[in-house]
Amino acid sequence: MSAPSPRSFAARAKSWSLAHVFFMDVLWALLWFVLMVATWPLASASPTDSAAYLALTVGCCATLSARRVRPLTALAVLAALLAVQVLWMEHFTTLSVICVLVATYTSQTELSAWWRRVVLVLLLLGTAVAVLFIPDLIYTEDLGVRITSLLSAWTTLLLFALLGTVRRHNREEVDRLREHARLLRAKREQELRLAALGERTRIAREMHDVLAHSLNVIVAQADGGRYAARSSPEAAVTALETIGRVGRESAGELHRLLGVLREDREREVSPMPGLGELPVLVEEYRRTGLRVRLAQNDPPSREEASPPASVGLTVYRLVQQSLANALEHAGQVAVTVHLTRSPGLIVVTVTNPIGPESHEPGERDGGHGLIGMRERIALHGGDLEVGWNEGTDVWRVRASVPWEET
Repeated sequence: MSAPSPRSFAARAKSWSLAHVFFMDVLWALLWFVLMVATWPLASASPTDSAAYLALTVGCCATLSARRVRPLTALAVLAALLAVQVLWMEHFTTLSVICVLVATYTSQTELSAWWRRVVLVLLLLGTAVAVLFIPDLIYTEDLGVRITSLLSAWTTLLLFALLGTVRRHNREEVDRLREHARLLRAKREQELRLAALGERTRIAREMHDVLAHSLNVIVAQADGGRYAARSSPEAAVTALETIGRVGRESAGELHRLLGVLREDREREVSPMPGLGELPVLVEEYRRTGLRVRLAQNDPPSREEASPPASVGLTVYRLVQQSLANALEHAGQVAVTVHLTRSPGLIVVTVTNPIGPESHEPGERDGGHGLIGMRERIALHGGDLEVGWNEGTDVWRVRASVPWEET
């Protein structure tokens, strides 16, 4: 599978800016300071007036740099500085225009609903008072011109308020999507944990039946050996050998069973399937339309010890799950089930092509069926390899299930 492409420079820059809000606001404040100084309105004013305007500019820019860190405090200080500037100079400057527009935008992005309404109303009222009642602000006494100027100013303020509202809604939507993704991840992790726990419970119940069967064999052989000891010592020795072999196998099964949870509830008692039932399982899936071929290398000899019942059950369940996955994801395709038997080890390989009905192969990686496979194989200390070969377009499941021969 191809590696995901790295994020673009724009995406990385945006992510960095969101993580360093104060630093970005300081950069914006410096830019606005340069713009305010470049449009200096008091070129012919006295040094005192120039110094006062410079102090107001520095104060406003410093306040704007904290507009997202302390929005309400910054807007209150900014309002006081703007009132001083307008009442002192009695006309709008680049300083006052920038501060009012940024304050309008910030109020709609950073404040609560109640404060957003209050600040917007105060900005509209303050603009109306400045335009209508400060004589030298518009350079005319014509009421119609002042009303037109007021409507233009209100339109600009409302436009910036709308921009701030859209920005806030977008940010809230992103936050909702992130929270939704976090909840989905948590839910998925919980489902995986529950699936693993359920599979362990199922394994424990099945192994409980395996151990019960082994103990029944031991009891039966012990009883038979006791009665045969008087008349046929050879039969008694055979019974004791069987008891020793089954007992050692049961001890190994019991060791693996420890730590696996078991639910105590009523259930049907049925014989545990194993290697001998694989042909029957294959035939069942052939009837569904799946073209299954079962192949075995090096079939066991009569002298070779049979694997424990839990190993046969694990191999059976693994083949069963692999055939179910092939039928579900690939459709009625050709499937090969290959078993390689050696002393103390069984290697199972199930392969099938990716059919036209299949989903993206990567979607199988988190399925509960694979979780069950891994739990069963890990119980015996084996290995499981599952993956899609892009070159051959084949889905492959390979598992090695070892056991300790006795």
